[in-house]
Amino acid sequence: MPIIVQNVSYTYGKGSPFEKLALNNISFTIEDGDFIALIGHTGSGKSTLIQLLNGLIKPDSGSVIVNGHNLCDDKIDMKKIRSTVGIVFQYPEYQLFEETVYKDIAYGPSNLGKTPEEISKIIDDVLPLVGLESDILDKSPFELSGGQKRRVAIAGVLAMEPAVLILDEPTAGLDPAGRNDILSCITALHNKKNTTVILVSHSMEDVANTVDKILVISDANLLAFDSVANVFKDSVALKNIGLNVPQVTRVVNHLKQKGIDLGDDIYTVDSAVDAVVRYLEEGKKC
Repeated sequence: MPIIVQNVSYTYGKGSPFEKLALNNISFTIEDGDFIALIGHTGSGKSTLIQLLNGLIKPDSGSVIVNGHNLCDDKIDMKKIRSTVGIVFQYPEYQLFEETVYKDIAYGPSNLGKTPEEISKIIDDVLPLVGLESDILDKSPFELSGGQKRRVAIAGVLAMEPAVLILDEPTAGLDPAGRNDILSCITALHNKKNTTVILVSHSMEDVANTVDKILVISDANLLAFDSVANVFKDSVALKNIGLNVPQVTRVVNHLKQKGIDLGDDIYTVDSAVDAVVRYLEEGKKC
């Protein structure tokens, strides 16, 4: 189920003194099963883009096609689209409101007309994907830890069985352990269900350790849509738009300037360790 964005532009406050161009004639295609990061500085157009992909807003021009359906079509069934493209907004735990975890997760599929039996089956399937046990279902979501609340919120979106999952800063505000847990859950979901995942993040470390491709937005324009290696290779271009490469990549680049060349395409700690070992072994051989 590809997502095709063609020549899309969007302007806030059009015709008013507060008019602001949010997206400027951007085009790209996301294929089934892609694991993508969407990055850009604050105000670059990321939030506008994910709202367009879910049909929450419609472009001023261009088209957004999901599973063959143009979201600009006035007759389109938006309920179906929003169950196909699920969004987990930043700090989703603030949107928890039901008495129990079960009711909170069940809210979405219930609105889609699922029977109680179908909902129970969905919840049984969803819980392992987010690393939760069934004994949590009768608890109040407000009694849980921050990381658990985040998982419950993600489970609520997954319960609508979306083919595409968009996560807006899913690790924001979590401690390192919580961040790793959430990212592991997202990666496991992608691997098990082949779900198309779009991860919005300011953390280049999170991006480097999870996704396959990166989509870069800068000042309403599409700057790049390429592999992780190719995007991080041009650290100067990223720095010019207020972004950076992962810290380990900056260290490797600094070493290269000092005459210690560990190689290219190093953007995770594991790849850096391997490169250092190779460098030392080659030195011993010499």
